[in-house]
Amino acid sequence: MVKSILVDGREFVLGRRTGIGRFLEGLLLALSEVYPDWRMVIVMDEALALPESLQDKVDTQQTPKYLEWHWPNLAQGFDLFLSPYPKRPIRKLSCPSIHTIHDVFYLTHPVYQGNSLRRMAGLWRLKQAVSSANLTWFDSRVSQDETKKLVGDITHDVAIRFPAIEQSFKPDRRVKKKDFFLFVGNGLPHKNIKILLGAIKGTGIHLKCVGIRQDVADKLLHMFQPEEGQVEFLQGVDDVALLKLYRQCKALLQSSTAEGYGYPPLEAFACGTPAIVSDIPVLRETTGSFATYCPPHDAQAWRNALTTYEADAQMIKQGLTWAKAHQGKRGWAEHIQDIEQLVNR
Repeated sequence: MVKSILVDGREFVLGRRTGIGRFLEGLLLALSEVYPDWRMVIVMDEALALPESLQDKVDTQQTPKYLEWHWPNLAQGFDLFLSPYPKRPIRKLSCPSIHTIHDVFYLTHPVYQGNSLRRMAGLWRLKQAVSSANLTWFDSRVSQDETKKLVGDITHDVAIRFPAIEQSFKPDRRVKKKDFFLFVGNGLPHKNIKILLGAIKGTGIHLKCVGIRQDVADKLLHMFQPEEGQVEFLQGVDDVALLKLYRQCKALLQSSTAEGYGYPPLEAFACGTPAIVSDIPVLRETTGSFATYCPPHDAQAWRNALTTYEADAQMIKQGLTWAKAHQGKRGWAEHIQDIEQLVNR
């Protein structure tokens, strides 16, 4: 039977591809492949942009003013409401709903604790979402555990579901490795890029960074003053260029002090490239322990790891196998099974 799904599309930001946007795009692509006749309607406003990959697979609907109060009316006649984050509608819906909690460190990480009113509002919103959604997806067990510390036991159904990585990430033996490490991530404090810049100072190690705004990059360069050409902050890197960087680099670096999941190490694995990541529980979980691990606050440990680094062929092979299990339609299979169960109740 043909089903209809209403989707919160506010993460499809014009000119910026966010991690949550990639999550939603990948899930909807996989769902449209399995059920091409299902109707999916994405609620968006004029400041947003539907990814090209979805343009012939979904319908869009203009976002009304004060959207939160309109969701019950919008959801009339749909079989499921799908949100890529815990922004569950405040008012009760006529159809089942699924939402996703990627992380809660915006409520728990010390660097984001400055605004108490914002934290109170975020905590209220989180509690409201997990208490009313039919199913809550967590990107990792760590995210689930941290959420429970904040809201207590969750009475509705929950499931740990790793977001899948895109099928385009794969090795290419024609691409030669080059002598640089790669960092992929924004410049927010929890990404901890400063530990890497401090660790490589004076070493001659070459680091390329993707995802950090130029104004933030300029401040970091002024602060750490690396040797000329030692650190490159690349701007305007598209998917094709990013894939090439993953394949060329010696290893992917992820120095985060907190994550809900972490796409870059798995994307690197899928390209046949190893990863050196922070030794925090979530990255142990999502990389399957197939990375090299460094304490997130220990600059000397990072320095030692990078200056002596040699790729481990066995670990690369294990990482590639791990990534394939979480890639493409195969990686979205459990998400789709959950959707099937809810819409067929």
